[in-house]
Amino acid sequence: MQFVGLKPAGELLRAVHAKCIADCEAVLAAIPYAEKGRPEILLFDDCLHEKKPLHFYGRSDGTCPIAPEVLQWLIRNEPRGARCRLVPHYLHAKVIWWIGQGAYIGSANLTDRAWNQNFEAGLFLTDDELDEGGISLKLREFFDQLEDGSFPLTQEEYEHQRDLARKRSHAQNELHKLQEEFEKDHANLKDRSSPITHHGPQTSLSQRRRNFVNEWNDTLQIIRSIGVLASSDEFRPNWIKPSVPAGVQCDQFLHAYYYQQVDPRSEKNAYLRDYEKNKKNPDQAIRSALQWWRDGSYPHAHEEETIYGQAPLFIENFAEDKILRLTEKEWVTTLAGSYAFGDHTTKMGNSALGLGSFPGGRTKVETHARLLYTSRSVSGRHSTPEVFRYMLWGPGEAADRIFECANNPDYKIPHIGPNILGEIIGWVRPNEYPPRNSRTNKALTALGRYVKVIV
Repeated sequence: MQFVGLKPAGELLRAVHAKCIADCEAVLAAIPYAEKGRPEILLFDDCLHEKKPLHFYGRSDGTCPIAPEVLQWLIRNEPRGARCRLVPHYLHAKVIWWIGQGAYIGSANLTDRAWNQNFEAGLFLTDDELDEGGISLKLREFFDQLEDGSFPLTQEEYEHQRDLARKRSHAQNELHKLQEEFEKDHANLKDRSSPITHHGPQTSLSQRRRNFVNEWNDTLQIIRSIGVLASSDEFRPNWIKPSVPAGVQCDQFLHAYYYQQVDPRSEKNAYLRDYEKNKKNPDQAIRSALQWWRDGSYPHAHEEETIYGQAPLFIENFAEDKILRLTEKEWVTTLAGSYAFGDHTTKMGNSALGLGSFPGGRTKVETHARLLYTSRSVSGRHSTPEVFRYMLWGPGEAADRIFECANNPDYKIPHIGPNILGEIIGWVRPNEYPPRNSRTNKALTALGRYVKVIV
């Protein structure tokens, strides 16, 4: 945990941002006031330069809290990954979450004075600290509440705010009257009732669950439809046996396509580049990619090892009647084969795993899996294998169980979220639930089917 403020009391927010932006996955920000600096728009320009998806929640009312120049920038750069929603009246929080790196919670708006001159105060918590303290769950809930209580930035809304700003500049003595007139006739602003007064936490949680389940099932259907094509005689490569589950074939098609065609090493967030190219005709993009997959003129040793080695291991060891009887070695060998689990673990701090400097990626992954074998949920009620058994084989919809394991302290395991759980249930039950992780989502987006990358 780090204090963020003016030196020497703490580090400047600008310096914290500079450390986080290059290696984060995306940026979530909720800040009521933003202005165009000289010469940059704080935070936003860096997201664009580093090609990081930006999800921004700003305030909207009759005082132009987000400068029209900033709104115009957000609209202009929406195709490049900038997304903005506006919260009527009551947004006052200042939160910046560099996904995968950590979060700032404090007092600073997106203004030059706040970042460089004012006496601001806040805290920066690393990704490990957010997980260990259960704060990441609360942040997710906070941003989900903002999503529910906001409306999208449109060209029309920008023009409303631009025109209002012009009026304000010529009528400072009429500000209060203008604000009331503007808000009373605005469909999204005329209700001034406080969201805190009228929406309890249970209502918010229920809405979050519905949103998650709906999004999960919609995306699952897209993956299933691609799986039908990928496993058909028309598109299945000759090195894959027809008996391989369609969900496994689809996952490995998306894996090969993402790493060999999209090529994330070519540029940061290359999938957004391909999304712009394919969004007008995703069906054609999918069929073209499947033809490349069928021809097989590419290295596929990794995909073969996954299909015939790791995938059957998940089905065997995480079976309903076996998962609670696994030895530590069997548990570690199986869980360490998850791409999402390995990807997240390698980004964890070594100290969180009880390791020294430079332990190596495989050592970190196996150490984390070994720790989970004997660890328990946040409340202490269930062991990790018991949580996995519930997520994989419990009653009700799979999406409901995944949500429960990501949000209920009785089932929540630190560092295990929907990204990992969604992949694992796909390996264990591929005929019902094709594997899904952040790489899957990026591949689907690159093919023109935009889905949430942050699962």
